[in-house]
Amino acid sequence: MADRKKKRAYLDDFEKDLNGNYQYRGAHYHYKGTKSRGRALAGLWVLCGGGAVLVVAAGLVPGATAYAPFWLLLPYMAGLLAAVYAVYLLVRLTAAGEPLRAYLHEQTVQKLPGSCLLAAVFAAITAAAQLVQLALEGQNLPARLVFTLLQAAAAAAFVLASKRFKALKYERQE
Repeated sequence: MADRKKKRAYLDDFEKDLNGNYQYRGAHYHYKGTKSRGRALAGLWVLCGGGAVLVVAAGLVPGATAYAPFWLLLPYMAGLLAAVYAVYLLVRLTAAGEPLRAYLHEQTVQKLPGSCLLAAVFAAITAAAQLVQLALEGQNLPARLVFTLLQAAAAAAFVLASKRFKALKYERQE
């Protein structure tokens, strides 16, 4: 029960006004990067969104995952979920606008580097697993190589996105 109250603690920052509408009265974060917020987000969309597209594209390569063992499909599915979650967080960050409410900063800016890194790790594991599968079977060489290259490119994109997310500069204002 205590964890549930802690999760919803940001609701204490909302107060009812005279009209009965809730107004946010909590802290805000202002973007203070060297690039404009729009340019920074555009670059992050290219890396994070591009990484997610590469993960999905790898799954669409015909024959690359046909009759694949669970130890190849499991990290791929986990990586796909991590990529979708990273894009979801980026959508929330983009839609939140400027200034960013404190609870949204905590839920997006602080979580994005880790979720991108998780997606990168799963993409790298999936690429390595595909190479092992290729060594074991030796079938569908072109499809498996394309799949591996797409996963490796996705891993690189997510690592770069994680570094860029960590470099975002926000300043808290009460």
